Amino acid sequence: MNELIVLGILILIFIRIIGLIVSVDFYYDTKSKTYIIFIIGWSLWIISGTFPLLYQLANNQSQKEFFLLMNYIFGPLSLLIVLTSLSSFYLKISQSKLISFSLILIITPLIVYFALGLFFVYIFSRIVFFFSFLILFLLPNFKFKSFKEKIGKSIRWYYLICVSIAIYIPITISLLINNELLGIFTTENNQIIIISYVSFIITTSFIIAFIIHLEYNTTYEQMKDLKDKYSHNLGNILQAIESAHSLTRLDDKLDNNSLLEVENIIEKKFREASKTLKEIRKL
Repeated sequence: MNELIVLGILILIFIRIIGLIVSVDFYYDTKSKTYIIFIIGWSLWIISGTFPLLYQLANNQSQKEFFLLMNYIFGPLSLLIVLTSLSSFYLKISQSKLISFSLILIITPLIVYFALGLFFVYIFSRIVFFFSFLILFLLPNFKFKSFKEKIGKSIRWYYLICVSIAIYIPITISLLINNELLGIFTTENNQIIIISYVSFIITTSFIIAFIIHLEYNTTYEQMKDLKDKYSHNLGNILQAIESAHSLTRLDDKLDNNSLLEVENIIEKKFREASKTLKEIRKL
């Protein structure tokens, strides 16, 4: 058992639990379906983190192979779900396509495992890992101006995640060059282990920070829009009431029908004001 790997796994699981708690908290505040997908993604990512831990504790080779296989299936799957949820802040994501890709990421590794072996499942999982980031983080750059407007100041966290992921590319290449054909969990090179887990931990922390920043940025923009909307509505209501009141004050010779019409206008505007206040209280 490599103690550095076990420590790295435990820290990662702890950080993913924080990501899950943040998503649950935001779901209760916003009732957004996006956070249901986040909750599923973080939960699966926590589960995927337990498999390499069990691998370190297992003595039987077939058990070790099974735990690695499960990690290579659940790891890319949970990452894709988390990144898809994250990208839904600035991209339109089809849930049906997400379900289809999820099924592919479960079925394909099993077929590859029985046909070619665990090494090729590992290669498949790394390809999915990198392409998930490439597609969901680099795709917005094709419409960068629109993307930047949508996420605002959160873009700094976007860049930090891209940089932290880029660090892992040479680590994967180094593992393959040094004949570590099943990834970080099978290596005894402490330097690579430390660099890898520091990279994982930083990236995961940046993802959580990005989620929090995006949510607060989105909420702030929505509050600004609502402030403008309600200020405009209440201004119109007050102006109409003032105009009706001025009409009755300036013209003493209004007939009963005209007075009734003015009263109806004022009553209607009071109802609109009451409705607007109820909407504000619901926020």
